[in-house]
Amino acid sequence: MAYGGPLNNPTSNFASTAGANGASQASAGSGDGLALRRDPALTQGGAYIILTDGDVVVSNDSVAAPMWSNNDPNLTFFYTSSTQVSSNVQEYYTSVYQTASTEVSAEIQFDIAYGDLVGSGSQFLNSLVTGSTPTRTNYGQYRNLVLGNENASFIFGGVTSSYWYAMPIERARYKQSILPGTWTLCVQGFSSNPLNNSAITTNLVVASGSIANTSATYNTIANGNVSFLYADGSAVASGTNDPSYTGTTQIITVGGVVTSLKFNDGGASGTAIPTNIQAGMIFKVLGTQIGGATPANDLYLRVNENWMTSTSNIKLTDDSKVTTTTQFCDAGRIFQIVSGSAGVVTGNKNVNGYTSNSGSYGFMLPDINTLLLNGEALDTIPELGGINFGTSRSFDSKGENTTKLVEAFDRGGQLVPFTMNSQEDLSSDFIFCRAKNSEYNYSANPSFISASTGAVLFPEFVSNPTTYITTVGMYNPFGELLAVAKLSRPLEKNFTKELLVRVKLDF
Repeated sequence: MAYGGPLNNPTSNFASTAGANGASQASAGSGDGLALRRDPALTQGGAYIILTDGDVVVSNDSVAAPMWSNNDPNLTFFYTSSTQVSSNVQEYYTSVYQTASTEVSAEIQFDIAYGDLVGSGSQFLNSLVTGSTPTRTNYGQYRNLVLGNENASFIFGGVTSSYWYAMPIERARYKQSILPGTWTLCVQGFSSNPLNNSAITTNLVVASGSIANTSATYNTIANGNVSFLYADGSAVASGTNDPSYTGTTQIITVGGVVTSLKFNDGGASGTAIPTNIQAGMIFKVLGTQIGGATPANDLYLRVNENWMTSTSNIKLTDDSKVTTTTQFCDAGRIFQIVSGSAGVVTGNKNVNGYTSNSGSYGFMLPDINTLLLNGEALDTIPELGGINFGTSRSFDSKGENTTKLVEAFDRGGQLVPFTMNSQEDLSSDFIFCRAKNSEYNYSANPSFISASTGAVLFPEFVSNPTTYITTVGMYNPFGELLAVAKLSRPLEKNFTKELLVRVKLDF
């Protein structure tokens, strides 16, 4: 069957022909062609039919699919490559796999890049150029990409942040873009369990103060000389300051660095944990107890990892389903990342899903398939909506921030898998090819004609012809074949039958 586009529509220049068993009343060239002629004035030599506007319908559909490898809707485990992590590339970004990177099936799902306005969290590229670091380079690149202005600032939900984590999705994982309102990412603090032993032994960060006698181990600090503060340094409300702890505290140091804390209530077990301690609190020791004057040498210790409560995980999504006006930036559409799941916003510490003081959790940029996580929001203590992540912002040293975030994703994935869908907008042309009862009942195949006399070899094709349509070909006005549609089975055609073939072209 042969079709061509309407004469007044140069963008729809198509034609079609039938396959080896096809037939036509009028044929051009060799082979078996089918030509439909509803209006003889629109035909071109009788072999092709010019399509009219009523023969073509344009349809636009959005097709969604799981984002991750093998069309898996869930990403539960997060793996890195030891080769990459140990190289200098890791200071720029860390790639995340769905399985061990050494496995044959391992594929990159997304990357994580840490960006910092002042260049902290990584080593100097040149020791003579202070502040020239990979993290500062990352910050500048994304600032130009997203904001289009080298002097602009990242403002997450009304609060300016100077450091963040970019998560570009691997290009092979999607066809067009992230589907807003369909993803959920759980980020878990360094332990989902409350403090359950008598010693705190890792990552004790000195907020201020110091220990005068670096060789001493202090083990007789009475309860009245220690206290707990909130993470921002404010005092715990009266009556709740270590209300159930009446024992002594032991501070163990190595070379002036605190390595562990132990609590002793003097009871039968000899150990006890202070109750009413919230995640992210600061442990304060009076300076007089550690060889210094008070209050100048009071010691403040903040537990950065492994001292979290069950509130130290957050589920993140975007606010595309609740926002009334879509915002745009140089990278296309931009949505706020908020607390919630699959586009459903749940007020964490703010009714709109933001943190209390650090704004939103970042940006979702579907048109460049990137999540931008607000570092300050993650570092906020759970009471204010964060997970007390503890981003390293030291200068001229590897902060390992991206690998720490992978670990936080991996812990969160055990609770709630990382789900995300991609979408693709498909534009389809539906072309209706019609064969009336009086058309396409005769074959143009030379094998039906005597080569010597030109007579029809099969008399039944004169009085009762039957043909079979197998193929539809789309041609332009110059007779050039543009597309071919194969039918699932041959369609019988004679004077008692009319056929309608719908051809779909996707772009």
